[in-house]
Amino acid sequence: MNRIKKRQHTLFVSCSSLFESAALLIALALFVSLAGCKGSSSAGSASSASTVIAAVNDRTISTKLYEMYLKNGQEALGIDASSDEGKRKLELLREGIVSELIDRVLIAQEAERRGLSISPEEMQRAEERTVMQFGGDKQYDDYLSKNRLSREEYKEVIRWEIYGAKMRDELAKDISVSDDDVKKYYEEHKGDAALQLPERVTASHILVAARPNLVRMQLEREKSLAGDALEKGVRDEMEKRRARAEELRRKASSGADFAGLARESSEDPSSREQGGDLGQFTRNSHPKAFDDAAFALKPGAISQVVQTDFGYHIIKVAAHETARAKTLEEAAPEIRRQLAGERLAAHLKEWLAGSRRSAKIRINDAYRFGSLKQEFPAM
Repeated sequence: MNRIKKRQHTLFVSCSSLFESAALLIALALFVSLAGCKGSSSAGSASSASTVIAAVNDRTISTKLYEMYLKNGQEALGIDASSDEGKRKLELLREGIVSELIDRVLIAQEAERRGLSISPEEMQRAEERTVMQFGGDKQYDDYLSKNRLSREEYKEVIRWEIYGAKMRDELAKDISVSDDDVKKYYEEHKGDAALQLPERVTASHILVAARPNLVRMQLEREKSLAGDALEKGVRDEMEKRRARAEELRRKASSGADFAGLARESSEDPSSREQGGDLGQFTRNSHPKAFDDAAFALKPGAISQVVQTDFGYHIIKVAAHETARAKTLEEAAPEIRRQLAGERLAAHLKEWLAGSRRSAKIRINDAYRFGSLKQEFPAM
C-alpha cells in the first residue's frame, strides 16, 4: 500500500537559504499573516523616476530589486491596492521589503569586513543552482526579463544569499548550549507535545488488491458484462479475492514465513520486495480500518482479513509502543537544536539592531514607509 511520505518566487526569492535576520523573520511573518488575500496583481512602485531606494554606508540599493520583490509579494498575497485594507497591507509589505534589503546589504558588508570572500567557483555554483531552481535557463531569463533585470544585476541577490549563509555560520560560532541547559529545558518542558512520542506500531502486511471499481472495469473490458450480470460478476470476483486473502492468512497463522508470503503473493508494489514491511507508523497513517486492526494487535499477532479501499490485507505486528514522553537522551538533540536556534536568532536580532544604529543609512524619501521615517533620514 502506497504511503504518501520549485523554487517559488513570492516575497523573497530563495528565502530558505538566506541569513535568518530579524528583518527577514518580520517579513516572512508578514507574508504568512497576509496569505490568502485576493485582489489585484498590479504592483506599482513608490517612485518610478529614481533608480535607488537607499544607501547603506554609501552602497546603493537598486529600485529594480525592490520592484521585483514588491511585484512578487503583491501577486503572491493577492493584495488589492484599490481597497483601504489592501492599501494598508501594501504599505506594510513595502516597509518590510525596504527594511529587509537594508539588512541584506549590512550583512554583506559585515561579511566582507570579516574577510568572508566569495570565490569565482563558489559564485558560479550558486548561480547554477539558482538557474536550476528556476527550472532552467529559459525560465530564469524569462523571469529576469519580466523584472527588467540582467543576469549580472541579479547576481547581487545571489551574493546576498551566499553572504547570508556565511554570516549565519560565523555568528553561530558564538552560540553554545551546555548539557545543563538541555537538561533544564527538558525538565521544564517534558510535558510539552513536542517532547511526546505518540503510540506507534511496526508492522508488515500482505495485500490482495480488490478495488470494486477496477474489478468492474476489468469485467466490462474482458467479458463485456453489463447490468445485473456485471454486478454479480463484481461480487463473485471480490469473493474470490477475499478467499485468496483468507488462504494467505491461514498459511501465515499456521507458521509460514510472513515475509516470504508477502514477497510471493502481496500485490502492494511499494512493500512487497521488503517482505511487506511498512516500518513504524502512527495512527492515521493508513485507512482507518487498517490502522484500527494494526493498533489492536499484540506483537507477533496476525490480523483477520481487513478490507480497505485498496483491497484485502493480512497484517502482522512486530512491535507496539504506547504513547510516552521522550527520554532526555531521545529529546536532547532536538532540544539542543532548538535552543541553539533561539539563541542564534536573538544574537542576530541584537547584531542587526546595533548595525542599523551605527551604519550610515539614508533612504530615498519616496521609500521611507512606516517606521522607516523615524528610523532613517532621507537621502
